[in-house]
Amino acid sequence: MDDRETSYSILYECYEEGAFSNLALGKSGISDFVRASVYGTLTYTYSEDYIIKLVSGKDIESFDPVVRTILRFGTWQILFSDKVPDYAAVDTSVRLAKVHKPKASGLVNAILHKVVMLPSEKRDMSSYKSPDAAFSLKPEIYGVIKKSYGKERAPLIAKALLSPAPLSIRVNTLKTDTPSLRKALESEGFGTEPASFMKDALILRPSSFSPSINNSKAYADGLFIVQGEGAQLASVIADPKPGMKILDCCSAPGGKTTHIAQMSCDKAKITALDINSSRIKLVEENARRLGISGISTQVADSSSYEDDKAFDIVLVDAPCSGLGIMGGKPDIRLTITYDRIEQIIQRQKLILDNIARSVKPGGKLVYSTCTINRSENEDQVFDFLSRNNDFELYDFDNLLPESLKSRGGEGMITLLPDEDRCEGFFISGLRRKYD
Repeated sequence: MDDRETSYSILYECYEEGAFSNLALGKSGISDFVRASVYGTLTYTYSEDYIIKLVSGKDIESFDPVVRTILRFGTWQILFSDKVPDYAAVDTSVRLAKVHKPKASGLVNAILHKVVMLPSEKRDMSSYKSPDAAFSLKPEIYGVIKKSYGKERAPLIAKALLSPAPLSIRVNTLKTDTPSLRKALESEGFGTEPASFMKDALILRPSSFSPSINNSKAYADGLFIVQGEGAQLASVIADPKPGMKILDCCSAPGGKTTHIAQMSCDKAKITALDINSSRIKLVEENARRLGISGISTQVADSSSYEDDKAFDIVLVDAPCSGLGIMGGKPDIRLTITYDRIEQIIQRQKLILDNIARSVKPGGKLVYSTCTINRSENEDQVFDFLSRNNDFELYDFDNLLPESLKSRGGEGMITLLPDEDRCEGFFISGLRRKYD
């Protein structure tokens, strides 16, 4: 099976059968072209659909599933890939149609030729006012970003979310240090550079990125874990110490769990919860690989978990809309809806109200999400405080990396992809008042 056939097959699975792109691309033998094609086509789906309707006069849903997948793939190659000549994009798309829907090959040829013939200003998506064309976002989801950040900032954020954030890894300081890990990775062919703001982190250079990073010797030896800088910052804000009793809710795959263990020299008593039994195994596997022994795991629903008020720190990396990580997980922009976000907000509320009871007086509740939606972030925190007057926000500015200083004085920080060179992420620090 050649690369375009593989790309088409995975795209069809994602569009029409509900497959997750990261799992479909996790198979062995996937080339860089296939990976770029799948992520690119999924990312620009709404822009592709807009252009296809512009040149054909038909809504994308009116086409046969096979045809619309091929049209989307071909349109992405023409408009958004700088590595595929227009003629090759059309020709290979027609070949795909001849294999999978022979009678539609002429239609595919005609529509994609119209895409190729668009004048330059029509090929520039920034010239369109509609957010589905300009930013490949459903208008209702762009509306969420606009409501949160205003009409001037929203386009900058939406544009940044069309590209994945740099791939960052966290150094396992229980086994190595940053210079040593950098040297080890570069000896295996992985170029690295300093992270944007976290000192115990590295960024893999795009030119040397390979999906085999988790097959490296350094990975097998437990010298690092792949983790976004925003997620790493949440553990820094929690500020764990040896001897503390810590609860990590919604813990899988274990990035924050192992980080707080690492920061406390593996001398804290950490309980990691997750509602999914298969995902809790990921926490256990990562802990073993990183050489961490102070973590106990439990399959539990954080919205109904019961414990006494005994934890020094409770971390809630809450289920969320994931708007901050759409650049690297394009499936999100296809599946998330305003109604779904409203359901998620209620789920967050249940988790916060229940799990807050496990925080001891004077203890911390660190709430984080990988979304940039204020309704799930700041508004959720203020709503929680209005119902729980025994909690208050705490100033964590002194814990922040130097480049982020002055942004945590009010007990909350939002990282945005257009200015922070990382995924969109929100963190708040709450403390339970003494009785």
